[in-house]
Amino acid sequence: MGRGSWVFAAKFLLSMVAIVFAASISVTSSTYQAEIGSAVSVANNLVATDKGFTLAGSGASAVGTSCSSPIIFSGSPGTANTNITGGHLIYDVQVNSTTNAPVNSKFNVTLVLASTTYGPLCIQTPASPANGQTIDCKFDVGTTLPASPYTFKVTVGP
Repeated sequence: MGRGSWVFAAKFLLSMVAIVFAASISVTSSTYQAEIGSAVSVANNLVATDKGFTLAGSGASAVGTSCSSPIIFSGSPGTANTNITGGHLIYDVQVNSTTNAPVNSKFNVTLVLASTTYGPLCIQTPASPANGQTIDCKFDVGTTLPASPYTFKVTVGP
């Protein structure tokens, strides 16, 4: 091997060492929660959809927490929620009206997560219920979920 070959081999080896040291190696860990079961109980021709848990980006004052000022189904989507603190976990269940829902009726929406009850939130059907009108019911459940596995139950009823 000539001198030029040795120089090339040395440069190549140094280049490879530089590339290896320049590469970043990151290790991330993930924590998973398991839910053992959930139940959504809905009465009187309303429909509920579990929208799951999310992290609140910002806070919000409680609305619809009393049946003296319920959130009423309308052509625009509505929201009823407990006090929400930014950075807390939020559970969201969407309740939809139907044309067969009782007129001007109030319903309490509650969440039981493990053994803790959240809510109630109060929603109301209008004088002329229609299909597809929605109210998102959001519950601030704090900064952590219960130890895994856990259960939760949503009830929408009088």
